[in-house]
Amino acid sequence: MNTALLSFAFRDLRNAGRPLVVLCACLVLAVTLITATGGLFYLVRDALLSDTRALFGGDVELRDRQRIDAPVLDWLNERAEVSLLVELRTMAAAEDGQLQIVQVQAVDDAYPLYGNVELMPAMPVAEALAMRDGVFGAAFDPALAESLGLTVGDQLEIGALKLELRASIKRQPDRALRATWRGPPILIAQTALEQAELLVPGARSSWRYRTRLTGTPDRFIAQLNGAFPDSQFEIRTFEGRGTRIAEVLGQLASGLLLVAFSALFIGGLGIFNSVHAYLQGKLATLATLRALGLRDANLSALYLAQVVALAGLASLAGVVVGGALAVVGAGIVRESLPLEFGLGALLWPAVTALTLGVLTAITFALPALGKAVAVSPAILFRGDTVDAPPVARRYLAGTAVCGAALAAMVLAVLPDTLFAAGFVVTILALLGGFELLVRLLKAIAPRVAEHPALVSKFAFRLALANLYRPGSPLRPLLLSLGSALTLLVATGLVVMALHKTIEDTIPADSPDLVFYDIGTDQLDLVRETLAQQTTLERADFAPLVLGRLETVNDEALRLAEDVKRALESRDEHKLTYRGANIDDVAVRDGAWWPADYSGPPVVAMEDREADQLGLAVGDRLVFEIMGERVETQLVAIFSQRRHQARFWFEAMFSDGTLEPFITRHVGTASLGDDDVDASRRALARSAPNIVTIDIRNILDEASQLLGKAAAGLAVVAAVSLAASALVLAGVVASARTRQVHEAVLLHTLGARIDVIRKALQLEYALMAVVASLVAVLLGTVIAGALLHYRLQLPVEATWWLAAAIALGASTLALASGARYVIGELRLVPATLLRAQG
Repeated sequence: MNTALLSFAFRDLRNAGRPLVVLCACLVLAVTLITATGGLFYLVRDALLSDTRALFGGDVELRDRQRIDAPVLDWLNERAEVSLLVELRTMAAAEDGQLQIVQVQAVDDAYPLYGNVELMPAMPVAEALAMRDGVFGAAFDPALAESLGLTVGDQLEIGALKLELRASIKRQPDRALRATWRGPPILIAQTALEQAELLVPGARSSWRYRTRLTGTPDRFIAQLNGAFPDSQFEIRTFEGRGTRIAEVLGQLASGLLLVAFSALFIGGLGIFNSVHAYLQGKLATLATLRALGLRDANLSALYLAQVVALAGLASLAGVVVGGALAVVGAGIVRESLPLEFGLGALLWPAVTALTLGVLTAITFALPALGKAVAVSPAILFRGDTVDAPPVARRYLAGTAVCGAALAAMVLAVLPDTLFAAGFVVTILALLGGFELLVRLLKAIAPRVAEHPALVSKFAFRLALANLYRPGSPLRPLLLSLGSALTLLVATGLVVMALHKTIEDTIPADSPDLVFYDIGTDQLDLVRETLAQQTTLERADFAPLVLGRLETVNDEALRLAEDVKRALESRDEHKLTYRGANIDDVAVRDGAWWPADYSGPPVVAMEDREADQLGLAVGDRLVFEIMGERVETQLVAIFSQRRHQARFWFEAMFSDGTLEPFITRHVGTASLGDDDVDASRRALARSAPNIVTIDIRNILDEASQLLGKAAAGLAVVAAVSLAASALVLAGVVASARTRQVHEAVLLHTLGARIDVIRKALQLEYALMAVVASLVAVLLGTVIAGALLHYRLQLPVEATWWLAAAIALGASTLALASGARYVIGELRLVPATLLRAQG
């Protein structure tokens, strides 16, 4: 294309009008979502993975429930720099008697091996934790200070130990992602932990021996396993931690990016409609240029240049806005995670989003452009493109190539390949399904219109004719609005499923207090303490035994070729009795044994563990518990009620099997608000090792989290609705000229204005019903698959909700569209005569 044509193209854009405004709005919205979501993902992922060693605390970590043997420790010290971190949960009491669950972290002089702990006021960790005037120091998390109203210089009581709070933790490189619900961390010296009297028999402490290596973790682990083949401690590496982080972030990012790509797809349909409407308004210009001899290739290049220029500017605006949102989101994340974000991580998602925006615009503009170029100048001068010849193959081929490139980019950009493939397949299925539906409606509508019962129903027959006549807006409207409604239905069902699951299980069935680490000799003390509370309604207790699954059907898991099965042999499982079914689990496969069962040991396994190991009812299992082998048979597989589970037991045994191994218990209690605080204070004084969790606070946090999630999903729904509205605006704009033309012609031939308006209203109503029914079906299927396979939530019978969402949105959108078109009808016959003269 020469300079003159290029100059003309940009001068011509000054009068682009409303249709291309819709194109820009569609792209800005979609590209903003992609940049914001992708940018935040890359910022967080790169920050996490670049500092994985610091987050993990070392290269290799040995984890056990007790101090490891001296020979192992000597072996470690000979080959690596070693740091010991001892963690356990307990209750902390302020001087005014307020209580708070905390995550005690007892560290040695080598801590941390990677990164630095930043304190306020600034001082070395050893100085903050050292003993002064007979009192040990501690560094505390700001969340602890906020909940108990503490500040530097105050004292805190943990177990039998009084601590002076000397500094708050500004940055802790290895702070666990779960620190919030396990309690805010508090750093103390290991010598202080020994004096706190918290390491009593049965205490659930975690001893983490972290190493800093000069060689590779794989070689180190191979040598360690060779030297101590019968060891029971768990072995973890920073590489495995990084992989798990990447997997989790990838799944979350894929879910969010799917929404963004859905908006991009819906926006693409809007682009097609807006370009079509724009070219409809340029019929005289197109006819003149072609009559003057401008070749089709140059004409296509002229208007494609306009589309690319606008798409580039709109996409660039979306990149700027989305990048700013990603930076804001990263700042919010940094409040919870001690990460350093590099803005260079935004470059790739920004370039990707910009490319996707421009490529989408070209993909969806080519068919509309090919359709306009295929029409002869004579037809263009008449303003009638209904009888245009088929679009040239080169435009269809270009559309196919660009579409394939878009699909390839989706597969490359989404971290979860399964998500990406599912999205591409879903989009193709939507397009194919709605195309099939359009053809079916065009075949059925004429037969319905010719039915004898409708002979006198002129408005209804006219509405039906508008569905199958040449130039009907049926195809673009069903493709655009139907796809948008499908996404809206799916999103709405997921939101309501989350609400229903949380509200139906947690508020009604949860106790007020949950107890951990109750020693067997402390059970009577807890029962007596609770019995003194007048509002006590119920108290339940269950033994908690830790053990490992060693053998499945005579196959030693430790020797299994499958790496996952081999690692399972090192994992500790929480074991209890079936009679203490505090979690109220439900059998999925098999059946419970009778209440009075007294035969050989039998067991029921939690479904996640059973599925990972490929277990089936009837398998013979051998557990290793405190050095003893317990042989049993699997008779049932149970499932947790996801939002109601409290302890997540992996296995439940028949009564009597675990009796020789029981050293501690867990429990729950339901009682009044005042007695909750009184019970916690009493137990903190008499048994500080017992962790008591106030479920009211957990419920409040869950409610806030749910509110944030629901708000986020509501934003998604709003974005989808906004995209649908923009698409509809494009459809209405592209169909408006033809509808006004035909309405004027009908009025000139004697049709009354009221009949014409009624026909338009009926036409839009029919489209709303059809689009809603299809969206209900497809949206319910998509939401059901997502809930069942990804979120693992029950799929409720919510057809009524899906129907309400689809009918409500389609009625609102199409009613607005019909009102707009009807308002544009200024039916003066002379206008038509002048136009055709």
